[in-house]
Amino acid sequence: MSAAARQLGPYLLREAVSARALTVTYRAEHAELGRAALVKTLKPTVSAASAFAAGLEREAKILARIRHPNIIDIHDFQRDDDRIWLVLEPLSGPTLAALRARAGRLDEGAAAAIALEIARGLGHAHERGVVHRELRPERVIITPSGGVKILEFAAAFDGRLPSLPEPFEGSDTFARPDYMAPEQILGADAGPQADVFTLGVLLFEMLTGARPFDEPKADPAEGSPAPGAPRGSRPSLAPREDDRWAEGRAVAHRIRSAPPQPLRALVPDVSRGLERVVLRCLEKEPEQRYESGRAVADALAEELAERGHPTARALITRALAAAKLGGDELPPQVAPSVRPPAERRHAPSLAPDVGRLAGIFALIVAGGALIELGLRPHDAAGPPSAEARQTGEGSEERGYLKVLARPWAEVVVDGELIDVTPLGRPIPLQAGRHFVTFRHPNAPDEKRTITVAAGQTVTLDVSMRIDRPPPDAGAPPVDRDASP
Repeated sequence: MSAAARQLGPYLLREAVSARALTVTYRAEHAELGRAALVKTLKPTVSAASAFAAGLEREAKILARIRHPNIIDIHDFQRDDDRIWLVLEPLSGPTLAALRARAGRLDEGAAAAIALEIARGLGHAHERGVVHRELRPERVIITPSGGVKILEFAAAFDGRLPSLPEPFEGSDTFARPDYMAPEQILGADAGPQADVFTLGVLLFEMLTGARPFDEPKADPAEGSPAPGAPRGSRPSLAPREDDRWAEGRAVAHRIRSAPPQPLRALVPDVSRGLERVVLRCLEKEPEQRYESGRAVADALAEELAERGHPTARALITRALAAAKLGGDELPPQVAPSVRPPAERRHAPSLAPDVGRLAGIFALIVAGGALIELGLRPHDAAGPPSAEARQTGEGSEERGYLKVLARPWAEVVVDGELIDVTPLGRPIPLQAGRHFVTFRHPNAPDEKRTITVAAGQTVTLDVSMRIDRPPPDAGAPPVDRDASP
């Protein structure tokens, strides 16, 4: 970075602490006042006149409207001719992902206390019409004093402000949907109950050291899948990239269809009250969950009070001390894998490489990624409709296709294989006529011809006529190239 580029307005940029597809966040200092801050700005390759700059401004407006002790605070929003940036409060301390990685699982009081603080922040946002939609352990900071701060509202839903193609930052949740609600996987509208589901996943993970819909692990000594693992899965210390996409598909299927792992089987002494809170958060149907973060906070506060626990901050600082974490050991959003060290010896990092993420992000933001939260990457070449989906050209004449198939099917649009259902979001298409084929290895192809108008969403719902159902025909294959 040049000397000129090391300053934005009055702020001197000291070090990058987070980089996403379109933005980078720096530790910074006011040149005259010496005041510390975090500065989030677009990458130099992204024009301040682009629609993505409008997305950054939208995030600034959301943060300004939902100020709360459990949400990162915005101090300023500035722009000049070719730059745009947010000035955020400076934060120190580890992410929740880092705390989990160091501690493995947290004791019941600390887990409930952290979830309580997150729920309070979410509840405050929900009451103001904002849904986070992309909450993950690396987007929660634990401060040395026991505070909890929610980060990253780039993809937040706010009915009062126009939104960009979802999500603005093209997050890695599309490679690993572990923290997404079932309705998000199906591409439906995500209300406050979607954040509640995610909070339930975080609380389950803090209590047990595993996510509720994790696949049962194979025994490394035997090299064979664990009981109940999907057919075709296999342990591997260095899986191919395709394996990771397949894992994402399998996780999405379990979130939609399978019950969570039994909490009490993993933590036999968990309190009945806390178990009820977790299970209600993880209900498949949104209306069966708590209605908002505020309701979850009330339930957790009552549970902590009944069990005579000290204040939430006291419980959290104890957890930091036990894990030997605090201060500036980890900057915001920079954290190791969320898996505990013992597990990482047998399972590779699930984070996609930076180059692949950047490509995926660009496709999503342009309105061209075709997603089932774990899709297989495609060749960039294809028919005009595929090219338009990838470049975003003609977006003003774009419509959408939503597909449903029972039990599952590959979706081919205009000769291009899109992915295996269920897809994460509607498929963007140029307005006009399109040919759609549904394929299943044990069923005849189902073919449809549709005409999509600009701004219109067309829904296709088909039942595949299965001729020779295999034992696991009810679910998409976990890994097409897996060894027996």
